[in-house]
Amino acid sequence: MTINLSITRKHLVYSVLAVCLFALAAGSQRKAAAQVADNLTPGMLFGPLYVAEGQHIELCASYLSEGTIKATVHFRNFTTGEVTSGQVVTLPSGGGACVTYQGRGNVVGMARGDGAASDWVSPSNALISSMSVLDDLLLPSVGGFKSTVRATVLGVPKIWVKGL
Repeated sequence: MTINLSITRKHLVYSVLAVCLFALAAGSQRKAAAQVADNLTPGMLFGPLYVAEGQHIELCASYLSEGTIKATVHFRNFTTGEVTSGQVVTLPSGGGACVTYQGRGNVVGMARGDGAASDWVSPSNALISSMSVLDDLLLPSVGGFKSTVRATVLGVPKIWVKGL
């Protein structure tokens, strides 16, 4: 007994199309599965700015929206390799705060927060932040220091993985 299979070109094309549609449907169902949200935190990146002898950096922020927002501020010195520990700053509505860095070299500031990402990265947000290099001028007649701004940069909104 011989089996004679007669497959025409038309049947072959329909079979290939059916297999492709089945694979596409199965693949789209696999992608539709729920995914775990990334562990992200919003923040801002500042600099780099060069800090010389007789200068320091101040990273300042003000918050004009409702409620409060917390920021953890770090500085990274590319010249020395130093990374400061995080300093937590609480910014109430209508208030502001600054964090100071005293090292020398090319420095980047990083602020990360616990608020909504829209508070940090929205172009219409009310969180205003900048990092400045200030000259420390000794005034013997007054018996103290006076700081003048040498350079200022605005914060660039970023999203980071928590724990960095």
